[in-house]
Amino acid sequence: MVGTVRELPTLFCESVALEVLSGPKPGLVDPISPSSHEDMGPREFLACLPELRRCLEEALELGIDGEPVDELIRSLPAWNVDVITASGGPNSVRGIVFLGSVYCYSAGLENDPFPFGRIRVVGRRCTEALWNRSETKCGRIRIKERLAGVFGEVASGMATARGVSLPVLRATLRAGRPLEEAVIHSVLACMSTLEDAGIPRKLRNWVKRRASEVLRAGGPFTERGRAELHKFVHECAERGVSPGASADVTVVGLVLLLARWGRDIVSPYRDPPRRWSGGAVERNSQASDTVGRNPGGRVRGRREVLKG
Repeated sequence: MVGTVRELPTLFCESVALEVLSGPKPGLVDPISPSSHEDMGPREFLACLPELRRCLEEALELGIDGEPVDELIRSLPAWNVDVITASGGPNSVRGIVFLGSVYCYSAGLENDPFPFGRIRVVGRRCTEALWNRSETKCGRIRIKERLAGVFGEVASGMATARGVSLPVLRATLRAGRPLEEAVIHSVLACMSTLEDAGIPRKLRNWVKRRASEVLRAGGPFTERGRAELHKFVHECAERGVSPGASADVTVVGLVLLLARWGRDIVSPYRDPPRRWSGGAVERNSQASDTVGRNPGGRVRGRREVLKG
């Protein structure tokens, strides 16, 4: 487990890099896939990480200093501009700026790297203040169609990151599979679950269905699954579909993984072998399916899920 909340901004930046450099991922930025983003590639994401870290450190300090949530809300637009400018102009980083800022601020307030109860409170306050403000096409769709997106993720205390992404990442790595496959598996699982305002309405159910089909075919773990995955990658590129919320939530899942078990857990050069036992991650859970939902459809935890 991380020794201090002050490590969180660095973990967020490392997790963004791990997600961006893993592929192929349907409709998302990685080094090998045809991307739906004309304005963003791995270089742009990596270029903005120092600025992202600075902004998240400021969010953390606001929390440590006990500043009111209004200060966080006031700062978010400027942080978006700073990170977008550092990346060269694209707006694809807004989701992770928001998720990371709320997370780090809440962690600072609680002096706890897993502040899910506080995230719910802070997230709902931010959502109330920011819901009807948007300068992006994605944001306008969210407002018009009342889609929760990343706002819903913080208002739920990072429910999808805890109940879908983290269990998938952990189970895949525990099975001895490489990190790249764990990231792909998490992204697909999130795609099959999330309501993403960045996806046109007529294609949202298609994305969920195709992601579920790829997972049922074996995902990145089988020859048939990989064939379906590559087909899905090209289908998203042809349709201009980018399920960015799934990437953002996977980043948070990676942060939880690194914060709980340390960086060595994702290293192929670890010695001794990775250790998974113990900790808050294994408390009080309910059985769930392969994407972290119970039979009623709500996102719930398994034994791997961090409880809030």
